[in-house]
Order: sequence, then C-alpha cells, then structure tokens
Amino acid sequence: MNTKTTLRTLALSSLFLAPVPALARSVDGEFAPGTEGIESLEVVTTLPVLADIAKDVGGEFIHVAALSTPNQDPHYVQPTPVLMQKARGADVFIECGLQLELWGEKVAAGSGNPKIQVGQPGRVIASTGVETLELPTILIREWGDVHPYGNPHVWLDPLNAKILAKNIAEAFSKLDAPHADAYRANLAEFEHRIDVALFGADLVDEIGGRKLARLSKGGRLEEYLEHRGLSEMLGGWLAKAAPLRGRPIVTYHKTFIYLATRFGFEIPIEIEEKPGIPPSAKQRDRVLKLIRDQGVHTILQAVYHDRTAGTYLAKETGAHLLSEPIDVGEDVGIPDYFALMDNLVSKLVESESTHN
Repeated sequence: MNTKTTLRTLALSSLFLAPVPALARSVDGEFAPGTEGIESLEVVTTLPVLADIAKDVGGEFIHVAALSTPNQDPHYVQPTPVLMQKARGADVFIECGLQLELWGEKVAAGSGNPKIQVGQPGRVIASTGVETLELPTILIREWGDVHPYGNPHVWLDPLNAKILAKNIAEAFSKLDAPHADAYRANLAEFEHRIDVALFGADLVDEIGGRKLARLSKGGRLEEYLEHRGLSEMLGGWLAKAAPLRGRPIVTYHKTFIYLATRFGFEIPIEIEEKPGIPPSAKQRDRVLKLIRDQGVHTILQAVYHDRTAGTYLAKETGAHLLSEPIDVGEDVGIPDYFALMDNLVSKLVESESTHN
C-alpha cells in the first residue's frame, strides 16, 4: 500500500467528515461565515404593519423586512426585480391576503425561492380566520376594485391584529421548532398588550381579555358592563373613542370599516363611488349633500389617497379632512402598531370634539 496515498485519503476523509460551522444570515439576507449559533428566520412581509407584528412575535429569532412603505397604496405596489431579490433568501413570506396584495404573488414567483411559494410552510396568509366584512354578493368589473373575499384592511381592528399575530406565531413555530415556546410567549404578550390598550388594564384584570374580546365582537360589551356596574372601569382605546359612537364619518375609500365597527362610528358614504375609481363630479355633489344633511364633522382618508376631492368637500362644508397613515413606519411618524391605533383614535376624537 502506498503510504502517501493512504495519508492523503485519510486527510480528505477527515476534512469532509468534520462538522461544518452553522452559517447565519447577515442583514442583507446573505449567509455570513464565522457566525456560529446566530441563526434566525429570514422574513419578508408585504406590508410594514405585518413586519411590525412579526417583530413582536419573532423577537430575537427573526430578521424581517417589508416590501412596501406606509406611503404606498397596498393595492398597487409594483413587483419590481428589487423586491424579488429581497424575497430570494427568505424563509417566510407573510401577506395579509384577501387579494389586497395581488402583486405579492408576482414577487414570490419572480424570486425563484421555492420556500415561499403558495402551499409551502414559508408562505403565510396572515388574515386566515378573520371574519371579513363587506363581502360582495355579486362581482362586476365595472364596480371597481371589489374584493371577492371581503374587505382586506383587517388590521385596523385591534382584535384582528391578534389573529394576524397568532397565524404568524404558528408559522414561526412550525419552521423553527426549537424556539416555538418563545414565539408562543411573545404572542401571549402581544395579545395582552392589545387587550390592555383596547379595554384598559383594570377591566382586563377584572374580566380577562378573551371574554372582553368575545363580548366586543358580539356587540354586547356595553350592555354587559352596564348590567354589572362595570362601565366606569372601561379604559383604553374604547373609552377614549366614546365620542365617536354613532357619529357619521365620511371616508374616501372602503378602508376603515373594521375601525368603524370596533369603535362604533358609521360610514354613510365613501367619496369614491366605486373602489379604486376617482369620484365623478356627480358623486362629489352627492357626498356634499350628505355631509350637510347628516351633519358630518369628519372626512377620513388614507395618507396615500389624492386629497383633491376631500379638500373641496371640507372647504364647502366646514368638515375636517384627516389624511392619516394606515400603516407603520418612520417616514409617517408611526413607529409601531400601537402608535398607529393611538393616532387614528386620537385624531378622530379630536376632530369630532373640536367641531362640537
């Protein structure tokens, strides 16, 4: 036997059998050598608000980036090669669903990443299980951007945000089982924070968040509290939003039905006659008459919608025009989901109270 050949064979064998250090991902999604034990899930989301919720649930075990900004209409983001590149190294792709981000499918398909295609564990539809509103009975193209599965702006109800977080936590737990307990603990903390922010800490301690959520969803919370002499204990966003209950508020687009449902205000009409289609002069005049007839004080629209019609209506009627973010981000001054809800509730209450 050739001794040199034998030694060479043994050396090569030991090289291939030696343990390979774990590689962690760097911020840009590439694998970085020499960072053993710092593995994390790479997550991309269609919307910044989903990235924010994912951070709360994932904590230190994920790195997350959003594919859109809060200044963009989530219906109309362009599926560019840059976005496809961002999704290429992702372990998880989170979208709201309900056909809000149709562009997301093009991004996922164009990324060439098999882990985030439809049907894979890495593809997460965060709205799964949400009771959607405004389900159309008939779909006609001429009616504009009608969503066949209901209104997709589900995150504007804090109780729906808990469902989004639950779906995200379940996906993380399946893909990263060693940290499943941490994801579940983070989810429980997020749910508790939502309950306290919505109902107030005292009421949550007295009754419990789950029961309060059931009562609120069923429209029985006010009656329940009054019957038991607990009305004064209600706090949080619901207490702050008391001046909004029953008030008519005109909106530009079908964006705010979940916000209205949770906080008790009415939306008698949208400035858009058909979703996604700018209002005609006839529709604008119809809205103008309704504002005057019903004593509407507030016109509400998302920050990315054109303000021309809203500005005209506000000038003609004296109503306040609120153009507000419905997503999170430093560029709109909304750092997280809780700040988003704080801002919407505060601005609406201020508008109604100032007008009165």
